[in-house]
Parts: sequence; structure tokens; C-alpha cells
Amino acid sequence: MIALRCGGVAAACVAAGVGDGTGVSRGWQVAALGGMAVWAAFFTVVTVRGGLGLPLVAADSALVALVMLGQARLVPVSMVVHETTWAIMLASTAIYVAQLALRPVAGLPLAAVVIAAYIAGVPVATSEIRILFVQAAVVSAMMWLLRRGGRRADAIVADRDRERQRAMVEATRRVDERHHRLQMHDSVLATLTMVASGAVQSGSPGLREGARRALEVMEECSAPPPVADAPLADLADGLERLVAQARPAVSVDLTVIGGPCIDVPAPVASAIIGSAREALRNVATHAGVRKASICAVRRGDSVKVDVVDRGSGFDPADVPDARRGIRYSIVERMAMVGGTATVRSRQGEGTVVTLRWTRG
Repeated sequence: MIALRCGGVAAACVAAGVGDGTGVSRGWQVAALGGMAVWAAFFTVVTVRGGLGLPLVAADSALVALVMLGQARLVPVSMVVHETTWAIMLASTAIYVAQLALRPVAGLPLAAVVIAAYIAGVPVATSEIRILFVQAAVVSAMMWLLRRGGRRADAIVADRDRERQRAMVEATRRVDERHHRLQMHDSVLATLTMVASGAVQSGSPGLREGARRALEVMEECSAPPPVADAPLADLADGLERLVAQARPAVSVDLTVIGGPCIDVPAPVASAIIGSAREALRNVATHAGVRKASICAVRRGDSVKVDVVDRGSGFDPADVPDARRGIRYSIVERMAMVGGTATVRSRQGEGTVVTLRWTRG
């Protein structure tokens, strides 16, 4: 719009300056075109600061219409006859600005005002008038089609956004369900297994602690906190506590590479430690050994933790679907925080559980 207004005024000034001045008042020309130049500067400043609105566009059309009414003093008759008048350029830019900036209900009446002023002010009849009508009609129709297509595109984008939001809500619900399943496996089922097997005596501190945790899990209603913007936690410190808790069921050698501290978002640290805990529980229950090792490595933004035992091993493909420890308490637990978990094992060759997470 700025280019149209400023370019139209500049072209009119040049054409008036080099054109035939017979029968016109140079003083009126300077006043009219000088005023339009000042208006073009004001138009530019207002548009840059606040954009185009109906009052500004209406004022532009009104000023151009005033200039058109004075064509008898501003434009030589010879230029009108030969259809080379600069007034038609100025009128055309006003019509373009009105049609491009406003909807047809407002743009067409303003175009009609400019055309009517041109007809009233032109000193002799000319076929140029038809050009103004064609410009107003064509540009208005084009803008109507473009705006209609834009509304359709906006509707498609809005539908896509709503569908994406529904998918995100559904994904959050599934994450919530997986979170509660793995927590149920880690606490409730583990406690019930201890009671059913008679491995602990009633009233023992371990049983009371397990029962307390099981009740907390059953009362939980919230999903795990998101990784983004979560506070940091020291993964190395958490693994050290895990090693202490695993004794005497499993003796664990812990190695930390990449610094004494491995700071990661708290949900990530919780997921890795929980997955390692489940891996150690499987060692104590199924591996036939009481010794394992944990190696935590930080390289840049990546963290890798290996839980290794030299026990009896197993074939992961033979694990029945009813056994959900690896699937929910390790693999899906890591997936919930954007990490991965892999389990490599063969009969008689032990097991390696690898947990990986990389900052996105």
C-alpha cells in the first residue's frame, strides 16, 4: 500500500513536471501535488505504526477525489485527449489502495467516489474513464476470491489444530494409564508377591514400607511431571542410593563416567532409576546370581546407563505377555520421558539392560 501511494504520487509529480503546461496553472499543480506528497509521507508513517484502517483509506480517497475535481486547472487538455494524463495514474492508485485494504462493501463506494470526481473534473470526454471502472471491478473480484480462499485455509488450519489438540489429549491419557500400570507393577504387585510367597514376615519394616507405597500409588491421580522445565536432579546420587537399597539381595558395583554428578531433569532421573531398580529386581528374582554392575556415562547432552549381570540369561522373545516388568517398568517408563531402553540377553550369557536419554 505504501509503495502504491508513494509511487503513484511520485509518478504524477514527474509526469506533471515534464508534461506540456499549456492551459494549466503551475501554482495549482505545485500546491496539489505538493500536498499529495506530504500526504504520502503521512500515509506511510501512519501505516507503518498502526496499519491501514477505514479512516486512513477514506481520507486517501477523499484527497485524491479533490485533486480530480481540479483537473481543469491541473491537467492540459491535450494530455487528456491523448490519454496520457497523470491524473488517471493518481486515481488508479487510490482505487487500488481502497480495494486491497478494504472489503468490497467499503472499498467499492470509495472507488465510486474517486471515479465520480474524475468524471466531474476532467476537462473533456475521454475513454480513460472505462479503465477506472474495470480496475475497480477486477481488483475487487480478485480480493474477494483471495479472502474467500484465506477463510477456507484458516478453517482447515483450525480443524487441524483441533485434531492435533485431541491427539495430544489422547496421548496424555495413554501416558497417564502407562504411568499407573508401571507404578502398580513396581509397588502394589511387588508387595502382594512378597506377602503371597511368605518371603517376609507380617509386621516387618519392609512390608510396612511396601504397603505404604502401594497405598500411595493406588491413590495417585496425576501423571508424571513433564520433562520440559523440570528441576534438575543428580542421577549419580540417585543410583548410589539405589545400590545401597539393593543390598543384600543384590551386590552392585557402580561406575560413573563423566563427572561426579550427572544432572538431568528430575523426571528423567526418576525414570532411569526406576528402570534400573526393576532390572535389579529381575536379577534377584530370575538371574540366579546375586551380583550385578551399573555403569552410568554422560557425554555432552546424552546419558547412558547399563545394568549388567552374568546370570542365567533368557530369550526376550520367549517372555510371555503376562510378564509386564520389562515392557512397562523399563521400556515404557523410559519412553515416557523421551528415552529408550533395550534389553540384550541370551540363555547362559547374562543380561544387559541399556537405558539412554538425550536432551532434545
